[in-house]
Amino acid sequence: MSTISDPSTTGKSVGSASGFTNDVASTAAWDDLVNGSAELASKNSARTYMNTFKGETAAHIIYSKLLEHGTEVVNGYSGGAILPLLDQFHRSHPRHGDAKRIRWITNSNESSAGHVAEGIAKSSTEPGDGKLAAGIIVATSGPGATNLVTPITDAMCDGVPLIVLCGQAATTAPQDAFQSCPAVDIMKPCTKWSYQIKSAAEVPFVMDYAFFLARHGRPGPVFIDLPKDLQIQQLTDELIEKFLDGLTVYTHDEGYNRDNDKEFVRLIPDTTAIHLGRADEGLSFQVDEAGELVHVESGHDAYHLDHHTTDTIYGGVDYEQIYEQAEGRKTGKLGAPDGLMKEMVDLVKNAKRPFIIAGQGANDASEELMELAETLQIPVATTLHALGTFDERHPLATNMLGMHGHATPNYLIQDCDLLLCIGSRFDDRITGRPSDFIPAARQASKEGRGGVVHVDVRFSENAKQVKPDYFVHTTGKKFLTALNAAIRADPPQDAGRTKAWIEKKHELEKENPIKINKYIPEKYTIQDEDGTAREVTRTKMCCQGVIAEMNRQLLESGKIDEAIFSTGVGIHQMAAAQLITWTQPRQMLSSGSLGTMGVSLGYCMGSKLANPGKICISVDGDGSFNMTFTELKTIGEEKIPVKLLILDNESQMMVEYWQRLFHDERYIAVRNKSPKYTTLASAFGIKGIYCESEEELPEKMREFLEDYDDEPVLFHVRIERTPCLPMVAPGQPLDNMILVDEDFEVDMSAAPS
Repeated sequence: MSTISDPSTTGKSVGSASGFTNDVASTAAWDDLVNGSAELASKNSARTYMNTFKGETAAHIIYSKLLEHGTEVVNGYSGGAILPLLDQFHRSHPRHGDAKRIRWITNSNESSAGHVAEGIAKSSTEPGDGKLAAGIIVATSGPGATNLVTPITDAMCDGVPLIVLCGQAATTAPQDAFQSCPAVDIMKPCTKWSYQIKSAAEVPFVMDYAFFLARHGRPGPVFIDLPKDLQIQQLTDELIEKFLDGLTVYTHDEGYNRDNDKEFVRLIPDTTAIHLGRADEGLSFQVDEAGELVHVESGHDAYHLDHHTTDTIYGGVDYEQIYEQAEGRKTGKLGAPDGLMKEMVDLVKNAKRPFIIAGQGANDASEELMELAETLQIPVATTLHALGTFDERHPLATNMLGMHGHATPNYLIQDCDLLLCIGSRFDDRITGRPSDFIPAARQASKEGRGGVVHVDVRFSENAKQVKPDYFVHTTGKKFLTALNAAIRADPPQDAGRTKAWIEKKHELEKENPIKINKYIPEKYTIQDEDGTAREVTRTKMCCQGVIAEMNRQLLESGKIDEAIFSTGVGIHQMAAAQLITWTQPRQMLSSGSLGTMGVSLGYCMGSKLANPGKICISVDGDGSFNMTFTELKTIGEEKIPVKLLILDNESQMMVEYWQRLFHDERYIAVRNKSPKYTTLASAFGIKGIYCESEEELPEKMREFLEDYDDEPVLFHVRIERTPCLPMVAPGQPLDNMILVDEDFEVDMSAAPS
């Protein structure tokens, strides 16, 4: 459980001598502030906070903070520069006694440790605030840190909270010391915050700030660099006073702040608050009576607006104008009975062809989403990271949209008169050619009968990709709660206005099902072990057919709700998104924006560690699996009971298809020579199953799904090379889709990435 609260839930703001909320400040700090010494008040609050950890080393404090924030599992790898922190995890360390310990897992490499931590974070939430839990990684300096660049960037791109703790050469080490590298600078572009500690005194602040930043706003990774000598530095009275005496002041003078940007903790003049983070990208906190840091609202600059929502509705403006306070700009309060809220609600209620995109920001609001869709009879599509947020067994579900989405949502969204985009940033994979996206809604906007409503926690997403008629700066859950309440209070008069729209949805679904290749059975003569020859029938399989069979069995057994799936990147990823019946939020763990091959195994391990009662299935292709199968070692050692489905076509088929379309079938770097994965699994003590024909598939799939609940199992299935269709033609509008595998002309300048 996090010890830092969010101002959107506490309603607290930075206190000053003229207007201070006494419930935030400690009594001593309040007395100092009333007596006119804001600086003394701030320092006394900070001193109270640090005294909690007096006598502890920095490494000890870090472990204490991990416990305080509810960490149960840490993944990583050893190395000399991280030994002091690593030692804290040993079961025999004197700090533990009978106290709860954090489970330590040694991975086969640092990159895999990062993907496992991502799997934990993607699939679990904190019980107190419902936000994603942070995955934790510990590694050494130099290559230990650089090996983590890929999972850190993956987490940054997909909004996954990670805290990465890496060792560093001692501050006393000579320049270019062994395994030293400029890790902080390397990580800055791909993290929300990258920082090297300068003293044990600031470590409590660093850890609390890291957890808050990783988990609030749009979640993401934080990197903390830990020089080895500072890990063993002890927090003493002398160190505390030296730290407090050296605190600088945070001001509104940008030049001054820029010149003093090396400091992490700063005093805020005339308040008891402190500023944490970079000068231009930081947040404000106070110490409460319990001696814990409390986040307090202190500004409406771009960085603050991306980390706490204002529950405000903004009229549509161009992206370049979103931060301007222009006279006459239309704004309103979410939940208000009049103004922009009423305008927006009336637009939603009266739309005849409304459509909902549910993105990752709607994952904690599935019940509210269902209420809105059912009340107003609105079809719902989901993005890759929101699969399961709207139960696909429901007749209003249109499933995933986008480049490899279902045809039905792609056709519907292009014809809708009102688009509600809830918690999605209009990624290029779901818009197709931007200039041709949602033409009917754009026309409806001009005529005052429709348009776009965009809901996002990041103010900076307003009009970034698509200009909305209404931008709502709030969470998906708050938006849907307020909208549902308004509709319940004043229901639409024309209950049948979307009837024709829903009928069109059903017609499109009948006309455009996902097609699965069928092969002609072939007869073979084989010899049994006793030498007897016999004739057998064997039918080849495709990726889509195997996934469809897995889905069928899970649905019929009633276990689909208990399953969490992970994927790598490629044909198998999109086929899984298309053909699995998604029923629960955060059921699909996949690399979206970065498209990182090799993540499925780690994601699956992480999801099982965080959700031991769930059935955790990795749906992987041979190309992706080959990148990280060393984690079979960790699965075998830790006996993590995951289910690993390897769809083996000895190819990177998605890229191969593009080479067919754009490079005259000159295939290079897309064919694999796969090993016997069952033999590989057995080397690590993992059960293996092999299947190469459709006739064997039902029983072997049943064995894979049903027979090994308490141990890991790998299922190697040999499949044919088939493209993943439907697919939006590269560089084309969303409704220009390739539905069947046939040759056609393409725009050679629009080759996909």
